[in-house]
Amino acid sequence: MHPGWMMKNDVSGYVVLSTESDVRFAAVSQVLKTAGYLDRAASDLLSELGITAGAFNALLEIERHGEDGIAPSELARSLAVARRTATLYVDVLTQNGWASRRPHPDDRRMVLASLTPDGRSLLDRVGETYRQRLADLLGSMGSDDANQLRLLLAMIPLKERTAAD
Repeated sequence: MHPGWMMKNDVSGYVVLSTESDVRFAAVSQVLKTAGYLDRAASDLLSELGITAGAFNALLEIERHGEDGIAPSELARSLAVARRTATLYVDVLTQNGWASRRPHPDDRRMVLASLTPDGRSLLDRVGETYRQRLADLLGSMGSDDANQLRLLLAMIPLKERTAAD
């Protein structure tokens, strides 16, 4: 992990923002900066598995849907990523033997992704360890603050893209 990615934020040098637009822009900028750090750090942690943070989250989401499976379009909505990104995640997981595709029972144009026995074994073997390592990326933030952060971030509208994403 690059040492500069986890530098403490020094708020003492921040300028007081006077307009609502400035405050909202600064908040979005901070979210983007933090998201970039977390994505890089999570990918570094998961690199020994040969999987990106996004693909690992896709694996966890597929696990959550159980034997019913999940369509890549629904996976995209759940992860707030483009449909092609979700399809790429399913491709990677399938190539590694951690997920499989099968035809949708009601719509033969669609497929459903589900966990394979190898995917289940991977999550049983390392899932909790990696969940803890990823949780540790929040540093010394306590559970109350982490929950408050989660609730605040959940207030950001995650609108679906209607153009070709």
